[in-house]
Amino acid sequence: MHLTLLCVVLIAQTQISAQEPLSALREKKLSKPSLFTSVPEQLEVASSELYRILSSVVNEKISAQLSSQFQLTGVVVDKNQHTPGSLSVNVRIENYNNALFNLTMRFLADNSTTIQGRIIHPKYGDVLELYKEKDRYYLKKVSQRLYMTD
Repeated sequence: MHLTLLCVVLIAQTQISAQEPLSALREKKLSKPSLFTSVPEQLEVASSELYRILSSVVNEKISAQLSSQFQLTGVVVDKNQHTPGSLSVNVRIENYNNALFNLTMRFLADNSTTIQGRIIHPKYGDVLELYKEKDRYYLKKVSQRLYMTD
């Protein structure tokens, strides 16, 4: 009886110590490769190219040189005005593994516009986020953990 109990305890101990800690499993799940390794951490983008993308139509192939260091080629897959005062365009970016580029232009009360956006792929750990600062537009890399991809 004691021998059987000792064998059970030894087998259980071996199984428990052979398993990876829960934190290591969680870290593996969160760890994804980067898609934008060749892109600087932050870069200024041409607003004229953003407006050109926003004026595209569904199924149109686009090629946009957003900066000297960043060019996109893809297809417009959706264009909608979900709410009054805004226009959204989604582009499937072919040269970045079919990542999704979502651009939204908002029409402000003073008749100006502002554009926000992001380029995201659910299988990669980085996102390019578009923002405006002092009338200039920039893309910056951020962690995908800050976004819901599904």
